[in-house]
Amino acid sequence: MALISIIKDFRPKIDYYLISKANELTPTLKHKIKEPVGGFKLKERYSQEKNDIELESLSKLSIGKGENLCLDFGEHLVGYPTFELSFSGSHPDAPAYIKLKFAENFKELSENSSEYNGWLSSSWIQEEYVHVDIIPSRLVLHRRFAFRYVKITMLDTSPKYKLIINHAECRTESSADWHRVKMPEIEDKMLSDIYNVSLKTLANCMQEVMEDGPKRDRRLWVGDMRLQALTNYISFRNNNLVKRCLYIFGGSRFPDGRVSANAFVKPNIEADDTYLFDYAQMYVACLEEYLEETGDDEALKDLSPIAFEQIEYGLSHISNGLPDDEIVKATFIDWNEKFDKSACALAVMIYSLDYGISLAHRAGDEKRAEKYTEVQKHLRAKARELFWDNDKKVFVSGGQAVQATQIWMVLAEVITGKEAAELMRKVPELGKEVSMDTPYIHHYCVMAMIKAGLKDEATEYIKWFWGGMIKAGADTFWECWDGKNEDVSPYGGSMLNSYCHAWSCTPAYIIKKYLIQN
Repeated sequence: MALISIIKDFRPKIDYYLISKANELTPTLKHKIKEPVGGFKLKERYSQEKNDIELESLSKLSIGKGENLCLDFGEHLVGYPTFELSFSGSHPDAPAYIKLKFAENFKELSENSSEYNGWLSSSWIQEEYVHVDIIPSRLVLHRRFAFRYVKITMLDTSPKYKLIINHAECRTESSADWHRVKMPEIEDKMLSDIYNVSLKTLANCMQEVMEDGPKRDRRLWVGDMRLQALTNYISFRNNNLVKRCLYIFGGSRFPDGRVSANAFVKPNIEADDTYLFDYAQMYVACLEEYLEETGDDEALKDLSPIAFEQIEYGLSHISNGLPDDEIVKATFIDWNEKFDKSACALAVMIYSLDYGISLAHRAGDEKRAEKYTEVQKHLRAKARELFWDNDKKVFVSGGQAVQATQIWMVLAEVITGKEAAELMRKVPELGKEVSMDTPYIHHYCVMAMIKAGLKDEATEYIKWFWGGMIKAGADTFWECWDGKNEDVSPYGGSMLNSYCHAWSCTPAYIIKKYLIQN
């Protein structure tokens, strides 16, 4: 699996100048206090059946051993919860042993974490077991949570008293400034709702870096960050946060100069030992788009050599139009691994060269721009020669004609005009063989539709896919979504799914830039 990498004694290459610049750009986080809007009790510990409770009654309710109380904060929050605790009955003569379960959506409340058997660590499950020795008291949690609901279960206590939650609140955290957002007029109600949820998704992922998800991994990933940056440019316009992320990836890299797929920022900035070929190429795209947005000469000087390194590394692993096994195996594209990614890897390289050419012109390196232009022309011809099936009128890689291959060949402009439009109209029927599992690839599907001139189809696609999440109750967009299977997960269990995820935030960008006039 491409995303699993363990390199013994990995020591990233550190550029202390770039790291210092990244640290200087650390944003000031903004906070708000949010309180519950309602509550309920689940009839059974892991049941989805509930008895609703009026908000005014919450502080009068007590819970004894085996009982639970669920608080609904009304929206997805990222922050630090606090609970004011008191009791009914006799003076507490034993600690209250309680379990706090934080849930981004209602379904999570009834999940039994002991049943999780996936390959990601169960330590990401948002549960806390707490002994409260002194009551009344104020319980302050110093770990950050991403949630809408919290379930408080009394695991054990004395029969002499019951616990009362007098008050609860969450101190939210984000670097997004909503005052900078200029909301467009969108007549279509579903598109308007999608736009708003997109921005909330981005805002809750905008912390000290562009996190991939505030529940899990809370980390900076290149592919996600590129999409967040695009949406940021039409909304919060926190361009220094984008710059910080670009400097982080530049400041800590693989020893041979490759940009890591993701990076840690605490306790210190450090590249992870995971390399994804297509994500590294997205660093080139993200840098050029940032420079187009800002005209930042400092970033151009500091970071363009790193972007060119990513292109050169990719080109060194392509021979006569064929990517070698090393970069094919390191190509993500989507969580679904049941398809050959050779054609996609080549298409990503061609796509990246578009940005490399623009970046070379911007840097005044005309010789490099000319070289990349010739290489791109050659690779486009080879892609058509190697992967186009003229009888079926689709691209075939490893004997498979899958959606992702067509999408990336259109984005790389290996096929254009009416041919591209005809090809993209075939994409939905190709999903029967190999599905698309993440909003990440669905974003690029919509972008390929737009490149092929299918704006009406792109609009309907956004309303179908992201609108489907809204109909399912989302107020932030999810890491993965399948309307036919709510338990779909790449991790072996949906308990580790993120229900506020960075790569899902781009409908607002697409709507504003391509689908409406204002």
